[in-house]
Amino acid sequence: MRSACVPLSLLCACWVAHAAPARDAVTDSLALARQLVTAHPRSADILSIGTSRGGAPIDCLRISRDLSVASVQPALLIVGGLDGSRPGTVTIAVECAKRLLADPEKLGGVTLLVIPCANPDAFQSTAVQAAGLSLRNARPVDEDRDGRVDEDAPCDINGDGVITMMRRLHPPAETPPTHLPDPADPRLNRTPDPARNIRATCTLQVEGIDKDGDLLVAEDSVGGVDVDRNFPHMWKEFDRSAGEMPLSEPESLALARFVTDRPKIFAALVLGRCDNLIRIPDHKPREPSGRFPAFLEEADRPLLEELARRWQAASGQKRSGECDMGGSLALWLYAHRGILSIATQAWGCPDAPPLPEGTPPPPSDAPKPQDEDGAQWLLWMDRSAQEGAFIPWKPFDHPTLGPVEIGGFVPRARSEPPAADLPRLGAATADFAAQLIAGCPKPRLTNIRVRTLAAGITDIEAEIVNEGWLPTAPAMGRNSKRANPVVVSLSPAKAQVQSGQRVTIVDGLEGAGGRRSLHWIVQTSRGEPIHIDLRWRPQQTLRTTVIDGAVTVQDEVLP
Repeated sequence: MRSACVPLSLLCACWVAHAAPARDAVTDSLALARQLVTAHPRSADILSIGTSRGGAPIDCLRISRDLSVASVQPALLIVGGLDGSRPGTVTIAVECAKRLLADPEKLGGVTLLVIPCANPDAFQSTAVQAAGLSLRNARPVDEDRDGRVDEDAPCDINGDGVITMMRRLHPPAETPPTHLPDPADPRLNRTPDPARNIRATCTLQVEGIDKDGDLLVAEDSVGGVDVDRNFPHMWKEFDRSAGEMPLSEPESLALARFVTDRPKIFAALVLGRCDNLIRIPDHKPREPSGRFPAFLEEADRPLLEELARRWQAASGQKRSGECDMGGSLALWLYAHRGILSIATQAWGCPDAPPLPEGTPPPPSDAPKPQDEDGAQWLLWMDRSAQEGAFIPWKPFDHPTLGPVEIGGFVPRARSEPPAADLPRLGAATADFAAQLIAGCPKPRLTNIRVRTLAAGITDIEAEIVNEGWLPTAPAMGRNSKRANPVVVSLSPAKAQVQSGQRVTIVDGLEGAGGRRSLHWIVQTSRGEPIHIDLRWRPQQTLRTTVIDGAVTVQDEVLP
């Protein structure tokens, strides 16, 4: 029998026994978010963003020291719940909001926008959960292009309550073997090495049977689009899970509209499958046109490295799983909107506890498994007694594939932290968010020097200085001209500005004192004010007024 070798990305197949608890945890977290609004009516409210494909509401928890000015303050965006394999991100996002509400001084003059669950169908739909693609939304997708949808989902064929993986033993010539149990640890798999006479013996695919009679196994699951692959930048055209086109899904479109309608957002923190803190992206790959970097502008690396240091200090996270950020919300925010965008999986493989005293260490010359990441996970699971996180491989007589072994890592075991860790990670996220808030860019007009050169002729020198720690825009946004610029304009007519630009546009200011010098000579009549307005869309316009050679008002906040 012919059988497709299903990509290992289908390891996201859900652990059926844990689908309901995960859904309940998400429900409880969203209920807590609504309780926070009730308990803090002057500091928190809920904004409706949109509706999922399955009809579930997508809401945003808005937090400010004073809601009456929340819409005019710079805003920090936090998004969780994009990926159904990480229900803990919903809890972490709500816990972060709870802690910052309890200490409103940390909010300063910034509004916090928290979207705890951006992909509710991935958690609320029992059908999607049980079918094994819990990170996707509820849109039906014909993954095997046979004119039918969702007809051949992974399933628990050996009845152990878990959908894991199958090793097909002795596959036929048309589907030759691709892997073998790793001699260093047979629980793990490795690829062959003919030069060393290490030969493949099996194929790997998700657990299931051929339900639709097309000789393929578990190739068309329930649901289909990964919302966090459906955004425009580096969208993968031929990836069925990425959607028919960018922003084809109601969830991604609602998020995109929410962001574009809110130019006050100066930075974003996305909790989910992507990571640019533990694994900082390479700056060398280019997007298809070749004009801009695909994932990271090299000049932004030092800032990301500092943010990574702060996140690791707050969370203790040392490792993260590999992830292609193409089509992700975090990458779109960074590359298309010019927003400082930080992505984290929030939790990675912890260090394994030390061996009990007196236990002999493994021999130093012991062979190393090819899958170093899997080996690290097994070491932690073994020493910390994470029962049920790995299912031992067991023989099974498959009705169409013949002899197979079923087992492997339980999905979510490597993406979802233990429940006891969630409050700590929520506190770490709140601490990290507070540092971003404290570093909010603050462009100001300073060092203003005014001289009267002659009757009605005024010489003005000034500097725009960013008093915040973070830049007004990342280098990617400055180079692509997609970020909010700093704009300084004079009120007199253009003909009255004898020297200098009446309107000066600065693509961006570096953080921690980045500056730009300005110089004008302006002709005015006696008593005529010269208004110098500084505009940066995340903050309110600041006006400085000069009359008859003297500064009369500085940093007047305009409505």
